[in-house]
Amino acid sequence: MMCLRFAKRTVRFANGGAMSGGFYPLRVCLLGLMLPLCGGARQSMEQADLSFPPLSSPQAFQLQPGGERVAAALAHYSSALQFENTGKLREALDHYLAALAVDPANPDLAMHTAELAYSFRGRQEALVILQKAVEISPGIPEPYLNLARFCATYAPDDPFENDRARQTLETALQKFPQNAQVYGFAAVTYLTQGDRDAAMAILDKALGQTVSKADFWLTLGRAAQQVWPLGQTEMREEHAKRVNAFYAKALRSAPGVKNEAVQMEVAQYYLLSNQLEEARALCEKMVAQNGNLQARKLLYRLHDAFGDKDKALAELEAVVQTDPHDVEQLRLLASAYEARDQFDKASTYYEAAIQLGGGEGDDYLYLGELMLRAQLFEKVVQLSQRSIKLFPDQAMFHVQAALALRSLQQWDKAIQSFEKADSLASNSQGELINHRFYFQYGMTLERGGRHEDAGKIFEKSITLTPKDDVEAAANTMNYLGYMWLELDRHLEKAGELIRHANDLMPDNPAYVDSLGWWLYKTGQYPRALTELQRAVGLIKELQPEDAEIIEHIGQVYLKMHEPTKAREYFEKARDLQPADEKVRSRIEDGLKATE
Repeated sequence: MMCLRFAKRTVRFANGGAMSGGFYPLRVCLLGLMLPLCGGARQSMEQADLSFPPLSSPQAFQLQPGGERVAAALAHYSSALQFENTGKLREALDHYLAALAVDPANPDLAMHTAELAYSFRGRQEALVILQKAVEISPGIPEPYLNLARFCATYAPDDPFENDRARQTLETALQKFPQNAQVYGFAAVTYLTQGDRDAAMAILDKALGQTVSKADFWLTLGRAAQQVWPLGQTEMREEHAKRVNAFYAKALRSAPGVKNEAVQMEVAQYYLLSNQLEEARALCEKMVAQNGNLQARKLLYRLHDAFGDKDKALAELEAVVQTDPHDVEQLRLLASAYEARDQFDKASTYYEAAIQLGGGEGDDYLYLGELMLRAQLFEKVVQLSQRSIKLFPDQAMFHVQAALALRSLQQWDKAIQSFEKADSLASNSQGELINHRFYFQYGMTLERGGRHEDAGKIFEKSITLTPKDDVEAAANTMNYLGYMWLELDRHLEKAGELIRHANDLMPDNPAYVDSLGWWLYKTGQYPRALTELQRAVGLIKELQPEDAEIIEHIGQVYLKMHEPTKAREYFEKARDLQPADEKVRSRIEDGLKATE
């Protein structure tokens, strides 16, 4: 038995062995030829006189019966490949013919040899080779299909010659009435010849066969998609009905768990042909019968496509539970939870994905962002410490650490992290040096009690704010101006900043409140009252955070010596139940002052 492996094609010998045609080195496994090779080695050793003792079994070096013919075929085939690889096709043809003489029924070898023979010796000699393969192996379809393929590809010199390709296909269809490859090849061949009616007739005939093998119907289904293309929108419904008939028979031929591979191929066909309801129903059936993991993955996407978010999430959770080491599914589950604002669960699964599959710097940054949103500040600090070691030049890990430390009210450590980020970014990551970064840096300095430093950083943020980002510029100006008001420092500068914020974003209640409070701080009480009342009028419905504006009005009335009015507003502010402890304290002080 002889077995030759080539990368391009495999050709089977009629004696049961195989020869592969291609352009890559052979892997030879020859039963009966290894011993002669050992004999050759022995002869070389004797000539070299290395004083090795003689081997004991000389008869072991003799070729087995038929071995000489096989060896000759191998030699010719190897030579043919070498000549073909170097572009010497005429020389390769002589050796292919010699190899084919050993086994002329080899379908692939016959086809390849015939194609070369056509180029150098003419169509007639090529036909002789292919016809001989048919005569020697009339019981298999491959020689017939090779002959039909050749006749359909290489037109005869005589335009009135009978259509030999069609004649050969008709013969093959008669001889192999239950071979799907023959039906599919014939249908596609007729289609390429422009005879779509004949192609449809072939498949209609195939559909009437009583075959219970699912592979038969899957093969025909693939061919049917070429005859009735599903991409033609105007004919889509009709074509889908024709093609579906083959896949329906495949399903009927493949019931139960043992045939899930067939069922999955049909489900994939439904999906790719945009028959989503059919795909979903089939996947649900597969999941119900055995919890098929691949069907679950597909079912998740289908539920998601239909907008059934709860069902989609349930399937995805089941996928991850079944295979907790699937990194892609862990990431999908993390994204699903993020879309639901369940950042704690999202971060848990995303962290598991990184632990299993590794991650780049962006993956660690994304995980840190999820943890920040989930308010898992301790975990953010731990992650940042690890990330900084892995990616020491990435400034954003210091920023994430700073934000988490600030939330934990560890002001000094938070400021240190911002300082490190600023230093790194200034040297190598200029894109990070923007107004948003410095705004957060300034807020941290302010809450850490370093107000003068905070003022400088806020001013840097204002300077770096793009001109078209009016909202960000106004927000920073108002924030800095109000900070100075609360500290009773730099009141002139505070007024300038707050007025500029109101110019950029007029009728913003928060900015109008700041303007009124600045007027209060500078002793302009009537004007302050006007602006503060205007701020309240701009709010559609008062919320707890608006209590400070109401409290400000009460403070103005106190300065204007109208305690009754002042108490009215302090009570109104109290009733809003503000969360800020400082605001609540000022309200209580105001109420005491009006008793």
